[in-house]
Amino acid sequence: MKIIANLLSLLIFLSANMAHGAYCSLRDPVTAIKTLYHNTNQYRSIVAPITNKNRDSVKDLLPFTLHRSEIGKHTLYMVLDNNKPTGFVQARSELAEWGLIEIAWGINFDMTINGLFFQRCRSPKCNQVLSDKLNNLLKDRSFKEIRDMLSDDGTKTASSIASKFSESNDIALLAIRSALKTIAITEITWKKEITEITGIK
Repeated sequence: MKIIANLLSLLIFLSANMAHGAYCSLRDPVTAIKTLYHNTNQYRSIVAPITNKNRDSVKDLLPFTLHRSEIGKHTLYMVLDNNKPTGFVQARSELAEWGLIEIAWGINFDMTINGLFFQRCRSPKCNQVLSDKLNNLLKDRSFKEIRDMLSDDGTKTASSIASKFSESNDIALLAIRSALKTIAITEITWKKEITEITGIK
């Protein structure tokens, strides 16, 4: 039964993403942004289609296989504090043993991770303790620093990470890989807009 359930989840996941990433959006932008940015709730959304060129660029950066249908049309949320841009939020959906896990990612202007927020996670391993550990692990980390948390082929966490997460290592692996996808997609797809907003080239 578990195999059938996983296959159904995979079909739903692929169908949703082939329909331009229907699941890659914030369910409740205000809650996610307040959680990630300490009660700030102003934002502006920037929607962009992911071109084939962008897809190929993202795939080239990642050490693991990325299914083409994983990235379609995405929304980047620019977070504002008193109308001043302070960071970005993007949502990603990842397929896991317990179905789709949806993660809202906070992204700093320098393309490091600000934090994460589980929008949806049915695994019993998903709790506040795990969320805090992942936030402590990933906060202010760059793409390269996060990449170093994985094995060479990106299929496992590095031994130092695995020892910290023990029974929740599968969720840690999923989150680390999701963080890499998020940074790569954001930086490549919205490069022009991010440069205009931040002045960082």
